[in-house]
Amino acid sequence: MYSLSKPYLISLFVLFSAIAKSDLDFNTVCLQPGMNAPVLECNALVNLYNITGGDNWTNNSNWGQADVDSWFGVSAFGAVEKNVWFLDLQNNNLTGFIPSTMNDLTHMVSLNLSNNTLFSFIPLGLGELASLEFLLLGDNQLTGDVPNDLINLTGLKVLQLQNNQLTGQIMSQVTGMGGLTSLWLDGNDFNEVIPPEVAQMVSLEYFSANDSGLTGSIPSTLVGLNQLEFLFLAHNELVGGVPECIGNMDSLRQLDFSHNNLGGRLPASLGALTAFDFITLNHNNFSGSIPEEWSQMTLLIGFYVNNNRLTGTVPLGFGNMSLMNEFILSGNFFSTPVIPIQIEAWFQQVPFTSLIPQGVSDEIFYTNFGVSCD
Repeated sequence: MYSLSKPYLISLFVLFSAIAKSDLDFNTVCLQPGMNAPVLECNALVNLYNITGGDNWTNNSNWGQADVDSWFGVSAFGAVEKNVWFLDLQNNNLTGFIPSTMNDLTHMVSLNLSNNTLFSFIPLGLGELASLEFLLLGDNQLTGDVPNDLINLTGLKVLQLQNNQLTGQIMSQVTGMGGLTSLWLDGNDFNEVIPPEVAQMVSLEYFSANDSGLTGSIPSTLVGLNQLEFLFLAHNELVGGVPECIGNMDSLRQLDFSHNNLGGRLPASLGALTAFDFITLNHNNFSGSIPEEWSQMTLLIGFYVNNNRLTGTVPLGFGNMSLMNEFILSGNFFSTPVIPIQIEAWFQQVPFTSLIPQGVSDEIFYTNFGVSCD
């Protein structure tokens, strides 16, 4: 009978050892002497490890030890029994799906699984984590609709879902989150309008939904977000105009509405925002002239209005914008010279500029689609 040599058997053992999966065992980990995490919480962490390829994580140090607070990415608190408060495994080579047992981490304040290779659906049950304030799942490959129970996370402060493949709707679930300060929805496949109820998000400071499938018009109620500093809605299918009273948003510093189908006149009230430093409105259908009132925004660093239907010339007050670094006006219908001679010296000092090509204006472009703030 044929028999294998001892060296060959050793080679096979090494090979199979290399490819065998050596996941954490629930009994070995969670029932070991000295384990200081509740059984359900320990099980949730073990499931996450096993389902997302924990053996191949970039860092899995101390996972499986008796002190759960020593596990990489885990912060747990308690005098004797320790509850998981913070779980931060961002950019750690997690591959797989988020297990439904995550809802057993009932004391969790922050969950950060961003920048990994997580796929499939966001599990039902995360909305049961009443203490959750930070939910960061961006830069993965998550699909499907966002579960409805996220609406229950009324204490959430930061929600990041950017750069996934999520569908359906999200805005109706987040508008009731009055404490939310930061919302990232970019790079998904939602299909919805911005509802008037967005005004309920009174604490919002950062709202980014570039290339996220937004449609319809910008509601005038958006200007009620007095804490909002950054508003990015580029690469969507927004139509209509910009609310005329957008200048009432006292905290607004940066705005990006580029690559939409917005039109009408540029809102003069924006000039009241003297702390404003970056405006991006390119690739739309805005018409008329640059408002004189915009000369008050002397802290502007970036100014993109290219590829619209704008006419007239640059207001003389722009010559006081000593911080301007990017000034892009090409692809409009401005008069010649676009830059009045009185501020030509200022223009020559701006590092990055573009004025041409310019076309010939047509009165059809002057229709005003401004959104009233009544």
